[in-house]
Amino acid sequence: MKNKVGFILLSILLTVALAGCSGGKTEEVKSSAESSTSEPTKGEVEEKPPVKLKIAAFTLNSVPNGIAQDPVSKYIEDKFGITMDITSVGGGDDWPQKLNALIASNDLPDIFLVTDPVKQIPQMIKAGQIRQLDDLLEKHGKNIVSDNSGKAMVELNKQYSTDGKLYTIGMNRGTYDIGTQQLAGHFIRWDLYKQLGYPKLENFDTDLLNVLQQMQNAEPTTKDGKKVYALGGWFADGQGWGDWTLVSPLAFAEGIVGISGGDKLAVADILNNTISPNNMLTDENGLFWRGLKFYNQANRMGILDPDSFSQKADIYEDKLKAGRYLYTGIGWDVDLVNRGFEEAGMPDKGMVALPALNSDTYTLMNMLPAGEAKYAISANCKYPERAMELLDFLASYEGSRIVWNGPEGVNWTMENGKPTPTDEFLARGGEDEFKKETGAGVFHHFVGFASATIDPTTNTPVNLYEWSDKAIEKKIKPVHKDMLAHYGKETLRDLYTSNVKAYKANSLFNLGELPDDLKTYDTNLQAYIYKNEFKLISAKDDDEFNKLKDEFIKGLDQFKMDEIFAYWKAKAEESSVQMAPIYDLLK
Repeated sequence: MKNKVGFILLSILLTVALAGCSGGKTEEVKSSAESSTSEPTKGEVEEKPPVKLKIAAFTLNSVPNGIAQDPVSKYIEDKFGITMDITSVGGGDDWPQKLNALIASNDLPDIFLVTDPVKQIPQMIKAGQIRQLDDLLEKHGKNIVSDNSGKAMVELNKQYSTDGKLYTIGMNRGTYDIGTQQLAGHFIRWDLYKQLGYPKLENFDTDLLNVLQQMQNAEPTTKDGKKVYALGGWFADGQGWGDWTLVSPLAFAEGIVGISGGDKLAVADILNNTISPNNMLTDENGLFWRGLKFYNQANRMGILDPDSFSQKADIYEDKLKAGRYLYTGIGWDVDLVNRGFEEAGMPDKGMVALPALNSDTYTLMNMLPAGEAKYAISANCKYPERAMELLDFLASYEGSRIVWNGPEGVNWTMENGKPTPTDEFLARGGEDEFKKETGAGVFHHFVGFASATIDPTTNTPVNLYEWSDKAIEKKIKPVHKDMLAHYGKETLRDLYTSNVKAYKANSLFNLGELPDDLKTYDTNLQAYIYKNEFKLISAKDDDEFNKLKDEFIKGLDQFKMDEIFAYWKAKAEESSVQMAPIYDLLK
C-alpha cells in the first residue's frame, strides 16, 4: 500500500514542496484515436541507431531490475530503438539517500527520478551534473507542450532552478480521480449504516463517532469470528506515514491542502487557493487538533483497534480487506474491500465515500499540474536527444494509454473510435503477474498522465482498467446504488459535487526551503509532533487530553514555530501572485 501511493500523497498534501542518450530526427507522436499503437514499422527504427538508456524510475518493484522485457518496453524498443536498463526506485524505499550518494559521486544514470527538487536541482546545477532541457524541449518535446497543461508543467518545473531554466519534466500530471470517490476521506460500511436506519451523520467531530460506535455494536465480529473495530491505524510505520491517517483524510474531506510539509503548520483551501491565517498546531479548532481529538475519543470509546499503536500498514491493510474495519480514510483500497465481500458471497456489503459533512469544499479530484514525479537527464548522458524523445513519448496521451494498459490488441482495442478494455483486463488488471505479462501499469510513475486524466481526442481516461466506462460499471455496487437513492442523486459525481463550492485541488505554492537558521528547528519540530501525537490519542479522559494539549502547545516555543510559520505565510502570499499566470493556463 505504501509503495503504491507514496508519491501521490506527498505531491497532493505537501505541495511545497528522473540512462546512454545520439541526436537525430524526432518523430512527432500522434495522439488521435486512429493512430496505430500495436505495429511499429521497421522504418521507424532504421532512422536512428539503437541506444541503451540507464533509467532510475518509480516502476512496479516486483519487476527485476535490468533490461526491461515487458511488452511496453519492447514496444518502445521497436518504435524508437531505445532499450531501457531500468532500476526501480521510489515508493518508500531508500532512493532519496541513494540519489544523494550518486550526486556526491557524480555517477547519475541517464534519466532519473528527482526526489527533492527544491534541494537537489540547485545542487546539481552548481555541480554541472544535470542537463538543461529548454533546447531539447524545443526540438524534441512537441507532445509535452502540445496543450496548456504541459506548458503549465514546464513553467512550474522551471521554478525549481536557480537560473529560470528547465531541468526536470513532471510526469503523472493531471489527476488520479474521475469523480466517483475520493483518494482519501471518510469511507464507511454503508450496508451497516443502512441497517441502522441511516442515523444522523452531518459532521465529523461527533456524528461520525456515534455512527461508528453503533456500527461496531451491530457487527462485533467477522463471519469467521475475528474481532471487528470501527477503525484502525498503522502508527508503527514512522513519522510522516505512520501518523498520516490522523489528519490527512479530514483534510481531503474538507477541501484543505497542507503546504508546509511535515511540520503541519500551514494549510490552504481549494476554493481560493489562499493560505489560512491560522497556525494549525495552535489553532484548537483546526485540522490537527480535531483529528487528534477524534482518535482520542475513538480510543476511549473502544472503537479504535488497540493494535494500531504497534502495527504497520501491511497488517492494517490485511485487516481492512478482511472486513475487520468499518471505516477507513484511504480510498485506494476500497475497491479491493468491496470485491472481497463480493467474492465471499456477500455482495450487499461494502464501503462508500461519504459526501461532504458540514463543509462547502471537498477534495474529490486532485490535480497535479507540476507532475507528481520529476525526471531529469544527467549531464553524463551520451544521447540526450533520445532521452528527451522517450520522455516526450511517455508524456503523450498515446504513450500514457500504452503505459497504463499495454500495447493495443492485448488488453484493449479500439471500438467506434474509443479505446475499450477487455473483460480479462478488467478482471485481472490489478494483479502484479498480469501487469508483468502484459506491461500494463509497470511504469505507473514513469508516465506522462495520471490514470484518470481524460484524453481529449477519445474522451476517455488514459487508464482503462481503473476509469473506463466498463470499469466504473463494475465498481458500482449495491451499497453505491442505495447511497445514491438515499441522497436522491443520479451519479456519484453528482452526489459529491452538488453541495460544495469547490471539489478540485489545484493549489500551487512554491515555498522553497526554510532559511538555514530555521531548518534544524523545523526538523526537531516534526520529531516533537510525532513523539507526542500518540500520547494525546492515549489520554484517558478530557482532563488528561487538555493537559497534554496545553503542554504540547507550550513546548512549541523551543522550535521557533512562530518564525517558521511567519516565513511560510509570507512565501505563500508571494507565491500566490507569482503563480497567477499559471492558474490562467490551467483554467
